[in-house]
This record gives sequence, structure tokens and C-alpha cells, in this order.
Amino acid sequence: MKVIFLKYKYVLLVMLFFSLVNMFAVSRLHLLKDWADMIFLCYPEGSLPVSAWEQFERSGEGGEEKQNEIFCQAAIWKSLKEIIITAEQTGREQKVSCYWIKGQPEAVFGKELICGRYFMKNEDHVCLLDRDTVRMLFGSENVLGMEVQINGTGWRIIGVLSGNRKICVIPFGESGREPVSEKDSDGIGAGSAAGGSAGSGEAATTGNDGGGFDGAAVRKKQNGQSSNLTFSRIEASFGSAGGQKMDGQLFYVTACFIYFSILGLILMFAGIILGKRMHQKWMTAAGMGAAAGIMWLGIRYAAPGSDYLPSYWSDFDFFSRIFQEKAKQIGELALHQEFPVWQNIYQTWRQVIGVGIFNCVLCIVSVFDMGIQKKQD
Repeated sequence: MKVIFLKYKYVLLVMLFFSLVNMFAVSRLHLLKDWADMIFLCYPEGSLPVSAWEQFERSGEGGEEKQNEIFCQAAIWKSLKEIIITAEQTGREQKVSCYWIKGQPEAVFGKELICGRYFMKNEDHVCLLDRDTVRMLFGSENVLGMEVQINGTGWRIIGVLSGNRKICVIPFGESGREPVSEKDSDGIGAGSAAGGSAGSGEAATTGNDGGGFDGAAVRKKQNGQSSNLTFSRIEASFGSAGGQKMDGQLFYVTACFIYFSILGLILMFAGIILGKRMHQKWMTAAGMGAAAGIMWLGIRYAAPGSDYLPSYWSDFDFFSRIFQEKAKQIGELALHQEFPVWQNIYQTWRQVIGVGIFNCVLCIVSVFDMGIQKKQD
């Protein structure tokens, strides 16, 4: 047994590394599948009008195809830039990026909530903070029910988000007013005083003045639904087209295609090499069969749907268009990772692609080493 181990120790080590990294890849694919139902549309700052949400809700009333049959969750958001939040209990303060959300925040953040809950409809003066911020402010993650101050106004913490970006998420309240930092409020207060319209108790907030939102997010009822159709429905419902598209299904499907295709090519290549070296044709056939099976499994696992498959395979323009469109969306997400879930989707996608590249390198090194051993024998 020891002699056999020493003779084949390199092969065993390669198999061990191969198994471990591919188990990791499969776990990453499962994560991407959890995000595959998330759809985002981002617009130039403030270009999505506040009335768009009411229009979206009205478009789901009645009709043959109600919104709740397509979307299980929906929300719109606005970036309020950076604000300073303070914990009175500890006297600490932190500058964070603040977001204003109307609708269901789970449509934007998904399963990124570590503890607590998301805020509900018409709930006001509550907030969600990221884990690093609550640790810095309170020295603990057990902060549910505690309050933070935004320029003198209290906001109760009801949930803690994951991610390494310092953010504060607040609901679009019935008052339609947003918090501002002390620096901004001083300027607003001075301007308001000159106009004689601001009260002394309104230093912590400022009217929205009709300012719009920056984007919309929905979660599809089913992962297999057409993303192209979903985007069209969102644009029609919100009455705004031409936004920057981000599709969770795109990253899941492309990761499956690339990973399983590389794995299939490696198995085919390994079968050909081993068949020639061992002079066993059945090994070559087995490698070909395994490669075909892996590629079929990848397509079945990805379930690409009509967005990725043409009506007829001779439509080469379809493949050209879809490649350009999807490559653009991936590039946009690489440059624009505003929320923790976007960062996680892109990083996880890169990890799966990285495993595929590692498999290629491992295969090339193994074949090269086999050639050296053959010459030495």
C-alpha cells in the first residue's frame, strides 16, 4: 500500500485539490442561484419620479397579468449621500451612506440581513445599519431596539445588514421627509430662515421638493421567469426606460455555462490523453461521454430559458446581440457595486470563474508532469 501511495501520490494530491476546489465552486453556484431572482434598474440620480411607485402599484390592480403574479417583492431607492449618525449611549459617531427606500427592502438586499427584520409598509423612524457600523457605535451586534441619532432625531434599529460598506437604510415615511447631515441642515436652516418658512424643530429634516429616486428593484416570482420580459414590465410599470440593468440570473447562468463547459473540456482532454497513453480506446470514449454529460448537466442546472436560447440555432445575430448585451451588464456591475448584495453577486461569480481557470491550470500541469514521467521511464 505504501509503495502504491508513493508511486501515485502526485495523482492523489491532484485529485484531492480538484475535488476540494470543485466542491467550493458548487457551493458558490448555489449562492448565485439564491440571487438569480433579483432584478435592478438604476437611473441617473433622481430621475425616477416619486409618483412612479404609485403608478407601479396601480398597474398591478386588475388586468390579466397582475404584478403579484410576476414580482413577489418590489422597492425603489434613493441615495441620500453621506450622513453622520450618533449613538448617545456611547457618544460615538460614524459617517455612513444613507439610502431612502419605499416598498420592500428585501427586494434590494435579499438575504443580506444578519439579524432583526426589514421595515414594513408605512413604518417610520426605524433604520437598518451594517454590521461594522453597529460594532463601532455600540461595540456589539446586539443592538435591536436601540436608537441612533441623526442630527437630533432618533431612529430605532430594527435590523443589521451584512457587507463591508457603511450604510444606513431608512423607510420613505408618510411625511416624505429625509434626514440630512449637520452640515447640510445648517445650510438649509440658514436658507429657510432667510425665507421665513422653516420652523426650529425641522433642523433634522428637509422636504423632498419633488426629488426623484435613483433606481428600482424587484424579485421575480420564479427564478425561471424571463428577465427580458421582467425588465420590460418594470419599465412599463414605472414609466421610465433606458436604465442600467442588473440581473441576478445573468450571473448564475453565465457562471454555470463557463464552469461546466471548462469542466467538460477537461474531462474530454483527460480521456484523450489517458486513452493514448494507456492504449485504451474505451478511456477516450469514457472521457467524451463524461464531457457530454457534464455539459448537459450544466445546461440543465442553469435552466437558461428563452433569454439565452434562440428560436432557431442558425440565428447567429441572436448570439452576437446577447453576448454584447450580457457582457455590458457584467461590466456595469463590475464598475457599479452600490449595495452589499451586488458586491456579493459579482465576487461569487468571479470565484466560480476562478475555479474554472484553476481547473485548466491543474490539468495542464498534470499533463506536463505526466509527459516528464513518461520520458524518465
